[in-house]
Amino acid sequence: LQAAFLVAFKQLVPEHTVTILRSVVKIRVKHFPAIFLTTNTISGVVFGTHTAAVLSWLGFLTSWTYLRFYKRQPDLSGTNTGSTTLRGDASETFAFAYFWPDIVHGPVAAVTDSIFNLLVAARICTPFSAEDIQTSNDQANARGEAGLPSLMNQGSRRGGNGKREEAERRRALALKALDQRLQAATANRPQPGPSAPLPSSMGVANPALEAATDKKDDSTMV
Repeated sequence: LQAAFLVAFKQLVPEHTVTILRSVVKIRVKHFPAIFLTTNTISGVVFGTHTAAVLSWLGFLTSWTYLRFYKRQPDLSGTNTGSTTLRGDASETFAFAYFWPDIVHGPVAAVTDSIFNLLVAARICTPFSAEDIQTSNDQANARGEAGLPSLMNQGSRRGGNGKREEAERRRALALKALDQRLQAATANRPQPGPSAPLPSSMGVANPALEAATDKKDDSTMV
């Protein structure tokens, strides 16, 4: 569970820096999953906690696979012309190699790309289109620019401005997503056909009324 949470946290703000102990320790969010997995792996070998190591790797791989290829999310960038929703996260910063230090990006990317190509050839995975990659990159950049309020003492330094800005940003994103869903629902709604005109009671002849009127006219003439 902890590994899955760290993967989702890394997807939201990969470049955010968390400060601990009054800025003595600074850790970037994108390094959290690698630190967690390395710590559990070493602990499993040294102390025999193999179950925790296996569960951490299983949670990491399951969470990343779901978020990378299957989770549907609204397209808030407006650049995807095919649909208002995206399937997965095709951004470059969420690739498997970017969970590890920069020095090993090349070897890890070579191995994972080979595995992905085999899965595509076996029709287990579907490759991302160029439009999906560009849209995911735009959304990842937007998340990175928005950032997160500091987790340590930033609220007291900035007062309530940070919370208000974050609330306004979330409200704007929610309104935009709601507007797109309403537009999609309106576009998919079938158009009603022309309704038949209702019969008018004024134009229908009443034989009993006409007979009574004729009788009254005859009695008047007499």
